[in-house]
Amino acid sequence: MALPQTNMEVQKPYRKKPKVGDIFRLKYSGCRYIFGQVVSLTADTGGFENCIKVNVFDFVTSDPEKVNEDEFNELMFAPLFINRLGFSRGYMPIVANKPLMKLTTKYCYFDVPFKKYIDPDGDEIPNPVGLVGTWGLSNYLVLDDLVSEKLGIPCIDDI
Repeated sequence: MALPQTNMEVQKPYRKKPKVGDIFRLKYSGCRYIFGQVVSLTADTGGFENCIKVNVFDFVTSDPEKVNEDEFNELMFAPLFINRLGFSRGYMPIVANKPLMKLTTKYCYFDVPFKKYIDPDGDEIPNPVGLVGTWGLSNYLVLDDLVSEKLGIPCIDDI
């Protein structure tokens, strides 16, 4: 079965169940690496239960081994709620496990069906705060589009 086309490069499939604190690596053309962290395995969002909540850090490096917590305090976009496919298909290999990073980035979500803003705990708020993500289940393809946009790479759908 052919995988959907992405800007992310396949690295190494990860077949184990991710753990909270796992650091994963994304690889893009030009030897650009972005790191993220699993922050929950039991997150609920938009009617979906037990989602994997991940942070993707606003830090790009050419060093695939540079897992430096000092650089991982800003988010590239609001945390995503995903399934395991990005890991098992090799786009998001686990490279380390670290305590959850302390973030300085503020964020919230927009609940599209109900047209309201949601704070990180799932409570309604009157106005957006910081980065705004979508309150619902995503996947590695959405992750790829968001990172590609930040890196200035046309999304696969746009090509």
